[in-house]
Amino acid sequence: MEQLKRLREERGLSQVKLAARADLNPATVNQIERGARNASPGTLRKLAEALGVSLVDLIEGNYPKAQAPQPSLEDAAQSEAFQHALAVLFRGLARRGQGIIEQSVREGPSEALSRELTEYHAETAALFRIKGRRDIFGRDSDEVAEAEAAYQGVEDRIQAMLRQDMGATEEERSAARRFRDTSKSHVSEEHEADAS
Repeated sequence: MEQLKRLREERGLSQVKLAARADLNPATVNQIERGARNASPGTLRKLAEALGVSLVDLIEGNYPKAQAPQPSLEDAAQSEAFQHALAVLFRGLARRGQGIIEQSVREGPSEALSRELTEYHAETAALFRIKGRRDIFGRDSDEVAEAEAAYQGVEDRIQAMLRQDMGATEEERSAARRFRDTSKSHVSEEHEADAS
């Protein structure tokens, strides 16, 4: 039922929301739209009512296509604020990722760093889900694009760091830890000498 899907999308409804309005199971709406199931007359009546069209119009597709609403100034202002917030969040992720890289260089791999990285990637995934909404013109603002590019640069370095750590032998990891420990002790001795 192509017209069912078109009407649903024109009204900005997901299959789940349409199913809730029609008091149906979301799987039923999905199966009807895909043509995997025929709708009973009672189901068609519920769907027509939920979409605000007559049963005849739903079945025969006799209804004018809705025009896309034009964005208002309020929509534009909300979109601009949303885009700015996204940019701020991406820049924050980039800074946090850079901190993870610096901590890894200083201290090497650790359980705490692994937890930090897991949380970082969970926040990243959440931000990308939020980002699914674009500005009123269907694109990201330049500010978001720049902030996301900065984040992506840091993420690329994190991924390279992880590949390097995973590819290293235990002997190489041990040597790197000894080198970091030796470097730390030399830095500590220099600071103590400067203080005296």
